Amino acid sequence: MSRLMPTWRHACLLITGTLVVTGCGSEGASSDAAVVRSQGHALEQGADLIITELRAPDAARPGESFSVTATVCNTGSQPVYPQQGTNLLQVYLSTTATQQVPAPGAPPLAQQVTVGELDVGPVNSQECVTRTFTAYPMPPPSGTLPGAFYLGASIDTRQAVTELNETNNGFVRGLLGLGQAPDLVVTEVKTPPDVRQGAAFIADVRVCNTGTASSPPTQAAVVISTQANLKAPVAGSVPASQARVGEALVPALEAGRCVLTRTQASAQLPPNATPGQALYVGAIVDPAVSIPELREDNNTRGEGRLGVGDGPDLVITGVTAPATLPQGSVGPVSMTVCNVGSAQAPEVRGDVLLSTVATLPPPAQTPDPATATPLAHFDGPGLDAGRCVTLSAQGSAISPTSWQPNTPLYLGARVLKPRFVTELRADNNTFVQGLVGLGNGPDLVVRSLKAQADVAPGTHFPVEATVCNVGTADLGTSARLQLGLSTQGEVIFPQPPEPFGSRTQVPVGSADVPFLTAGQCKTLTVDAIAFQPPDARPNQALSLGAVIDSNRGVPELREDNNVLTQGLVGLGFDADLVITDVKAPANLRDGQVFTASYTACNVGLSPVSSYGVSLYLSVDAAPPQLNPAQPGGPIPGYAFLGRAFTNTTLTQGQCSTQSATFNALRPMELGPLPLSSTLNLSAVVENTSDLRLDNNGFAAGPVGLGNGPDLVITELQGPASARPGAQFTSSVRVCNMGTQPSGTSSQVAVYLATGNTLPAPTAQGGAPSSNGTLSLVGTVSVPALGEGACVTQGLTGPATPPAQATPQQPLFLGAVVDPMATLPELREDNNTFVAGRMGVGIGPDLAVTSLTFPDTVAPMTPFTATARLCNTGTESSYMTPVMFVVSPEAEWTLPQQGTPVPFPSPSQYLAGQLDAPPLLAGQCQDLPVTLRADRPWSVAPDAPLYLSAVVDPYQGQAELRRDNNVSPGRRLGVGNGPDLIITSVTGPVSTMPGPVNLGVTVCNLGAQAVSGPQVTLHLLTKPSLPMPSPNMPVPTEELLSETTLPSVAARACVTQTVSAFVSGTGVGMPGTQTFFLGASVDRFQAVPEVREDNNTFVGPRIGVGFAPDVVITAMGGPARVQPWAPMQVPVTVCNQGTTPAQSHVVDLLLSTVATLPASAIQGEPVESPTLSRLGSVQVPPLTPGQCVWVEASATAVLPQAAQSGAPLYLGASARLYESELRKDNNGFVRGTLIVSATP
Repeated sequence: MSRLMPTWRHACLLITGTLVVTGCGSEGASSDAAVVRSQGHALEQGADLIITELRAPDAARPGESFSVTATVCNTGSQPVYPQQGTNLLQVYLSTTATQQVPAPGAPPLAQQVTVGELDVGPVNSQECVTRTFTAYPMPPPSGTLPGAFYLGASIDTRQAVTELNETNNGFVRGLLGLGQAPDLVVTEVKTPPDVRQGAAFIADVRVCNTGTASSPPTQAAVVISTQANLKAPVAGSVPASQARVGEALVPALEAGRCVLTRTQASAQLPPNATPGQALYVGAIVDPAVSIPELREDNNTRGEGRLGVGDGPDLVITGVTAPATLPQGSVGPVSMTVCNVGSAQAPEVRGDVLLSTVATLPPPAQTPDPATATPLAHFDGPGLDAGRCVTLSAQGSAISPTSWQPNTPLYLGARVLKPRFVTELRADNNTFVQGLVGLGNGPDLVVRSLKAQADVAPGTHFPVEATVCNVGTADLGTSARLQLGLSTQGEVIFPQPPEPFGSRTQVPVGSADVPFLTAGQCKTLTVDAIAFQPPDARPNQALSLGAVIDSNRGVPELREDNNVLTQGLVGLGFDADLVITDVKAPANLRDGQVFTASYTACNVGLSPVSSYGVSLYLSVDAAPPQLNPAQPGGPIPGYAFLGRAFTNTTLTQGQCSTQSATFNALRPMELGPLPLSSTLNLSAVVENTSDLRLDNNGFAAGPVGLGNGPDLVITELQGPASARPGAQFTSSVRVCNMGTQPSGTSSQVAVYLATGNTLPAPTAQGGAPSSNGTLSLVGTVSVPALGEGACVTQGLTGPATPPAQATPQQPLFLGAVVDPMATLPELREDNNTFVAGRMGVGIGPDLAVTSLTFPDTVAPMTPFTATARLCNTGTESSYMTPVMFVVSPEAEWTLPQQGTPVPFPSPSQYLAGQLDAPPLLAGQCQDLPVTLRADRPWSVAPDAPLYLSAVVDPYQGQAELRRDNNVSPGRRLGVGNGPDLIITSVTGPVSTMPGPVNLGVTVCNLGAQAVSGPQVTLHLLTKPSLPMPSPNMPVPTEELLSETTLPSVAARACVTQTVSAFVSGTGVGMPGTQTFFLGASVDRFQAVPEVREDNNTFVGPRIGVGFAPDVVITAMGGPARVQPWAPMQVPVTVCNQGTTPAQSHVVDLLLSTVATLPASAIQGEPVESPTLSRLGSVQVPPLTPGQCVWVEASATAVLPQAAQSGAPLYLGASARLYESELRKDNNGFVRGTLIVSATP
């Protein structure tokens, strides 16, 4: 059961009569308004039952049962305990939107039929219960099939409960299709917010078949209308209020399937549109009304306003402010405004408000102080079309007069219509970011939850939870953190006296969170037990959630933000495969055969011996959901690129990275689209025995598809600082990642910006203008680039701060390639690059660039640290204090000047300080210092600690930058106990299953000796090793050895050779897996240590199995050669595998980049414009451990993508046409080779 939510959240209208009730809205509408009305009876004594929600499918087949979920609430003041019969809930289907309760013994109603009923049972006062039961659909006596009928329900139909109001017991959800037919609906339409009249634009339309039978192929018409609600289509006619501006192909859809399709539309006006009239965009599926459907009234969707014409359109995309605000000064507040129109806005003016209601007053209206008060005002310069700007100001919080303390307020913003021009739209000038707290007090939130993907039912599992105090005052006591698993999408925090557990939710673990200062976060590991809610389905993945202050013992500024639901947990013993990474080319040609790599991991509890991985291209960014009954069938909207099968055993926790070839295709239903219309690449892993199917997909990201160039900036370098107006030099590297040469020269523009992003170039907006947030440094020409070619260009220009930059504000150095958007590209979203911050001004800039110290120290015991201090500014510095602070946070900033926040804070400890000598501009100096560390008094004993250096902590010296005065913290152990770490694991390069000798070095960084620590050696399939649970055995296939080492003295090391054994379990075919050596010390946690987080170590790669492993270890040859000249290149090739290698070929390669592509590294045939094949040499058979020197004859052939004057790299690739233990080490790059006709 759950408690009633606050009644101010929603409101709607009910039509009521004698036992006749309709719900508000249509499908899915809730009757929270009934709660509002009925709670007016709360002052009277009695019960009052209402139905607030009714969930069911959109369609059903006659004779086939379906599930109905109903929520019944008692809004009265007394509990419901039916004394004279059952508290009966009945569900009806009717031909009308009004329904009535059938009288006992009365003849059936012609227009209504009862399809299901359930005894709800007792309902406490002000509580809700949710019940799921089975209904058996049939048409009413006067209904015909197929058809659509109203689904409704009524509670207490036998009138066993005496209620305050007997007229509000009904609820009508809406229409339900009944029969054997499809039912097509448009669920989403995505278009630009504005478009010029007559201009082409892209429209994405999502269509779903919510019926009971498959639908044939059809169309979805994109519509611009003068009406917000589109009229249902009539065959052969288009209303004068509509203009059908585009048509998307909709493929055949099985019942329950959806497809996201795309088309290019043209912005035309409806015939009856008048100048300045508001226009709307939407879509109509099956506009010709050619498909018989269960319902014909739901084929349209009006998505919202669309601006058509020339003019600016200002919208707010984000507001930033503290999560909790004190009364009065609150520091910086910002709003981001974008001009999504087609012309420049001459100004940007707006404000940020605090409001008691979710709807803000129009921008031109003065806020009512009872409900809304301004937090900050903004005035900015003009804004080009397609650009965004972030405006900042100091905020001051004053509560609205109707605000009740300890209740949240809405944080929102308004942007005024610009003067002197007509804005395309004025309905989108307000924005609500969310809720914030106001006042002085703590406010606890759960920031994140992490747990393993699958656990065995009833077993313990760790959950990592991060809890933060985002309030304005310290948490002076502890707070209870409660974990839960739920069958629903969210974990619920019920009101007392209702228990946390229910049929859909169970508590699984809890912990106490100690003292938290304002702004502090703490990460703790909670021991949870995998219980299953009673209503959980077999193999159902459960939602993991947490509630902070679950016993309601802490008075907070907000009580509505104490719950977080994050992630799913599977309960079961089966395997569970997931894809964790996919690597593929950024752009592909239609029909191109390409190589992609993918990493599959088994996060389940049982091994899997084989699996398949399929790749898809689609408009939809989400991966497809496969039909378990037809895993290989076509999926509407997704182009199948191929499937790779792997016969490799993956045990619990193991991963495998494989490569395979695929074929680039576009979805069949897509028509002609602009070149820059990217598609999305996704992967799905298929395994019939998977515990979970919800996590089998992986979204790899956008991919360009077609024939065209794609210019990207891969590197931008500049100085750390420059004087205002002074000339400085930057270098920018541009590459063509497309599928054909660019064909013409382009430009790169370098900017100084106040923000860390640059606007992408658009044909509509042109190059980013040097407005208040940008300053153009200069432009440089980029020559025509072949496919895969790169060029590095230098540029010198002035360091002019943007107009809106404040004194001493750090700026960002960035660049835009093809800034005028004159070159048609496969992708236009990747033309910008931001290198990082740059100081512009006259002054020093001090920063600690490195800090070295022991990993573990005893409390208050002196130790030496060395800080490297650099002045990257433009002027010399004065003598400056440097403080060394122990903190529970790795990243933190100094409090702003003038704020009451102390430094160091109660959660920090000052370990020491020094006075740094003056430094010239560009000078660095190493500064040794003696420190004494201790644990801050307010930090929990098990909290990790970090040591940072703070330059000029009290900001006594004017600097170009203040954001780099605190160095990133590095872990520091503080305690009197031992601290064991592993510093190395050594072994052979490859081994067969069986015995093997390994070396391990363990060091004790602590102050106490350790007698006989235990070391565990691991065979890993990925380069990570979390600390094994002391209660869980190491899997057989992973365990190599466990041994006891000699005693390790304080601050000493022990190295020992260990006899290990590779079981061979889980080792697949050669070349299908990667293995690493790893080790853990004291995995049973028998030794109390200062730190327990550093007890694991991942060592080198190792090949395991029966196969060769051919590598190139050395190359010779000339340093310079003329084009097309012959040359001799000696190569050394070794077999470091476990079996002989057959005779094979080594190809000599010339590359435009210093790293060979994956195909060359893996010894596969090379076809790339960045590579040329110079020649080859035959290598004789090699026994294990044997090396051979061979000399190859080659010709200096330039790669297709070679640029004049650019460096070239000589390399080689071993092509062995048999299985190897490793295929990722067959390539070798010697270094540069100059190919030039000049001597």
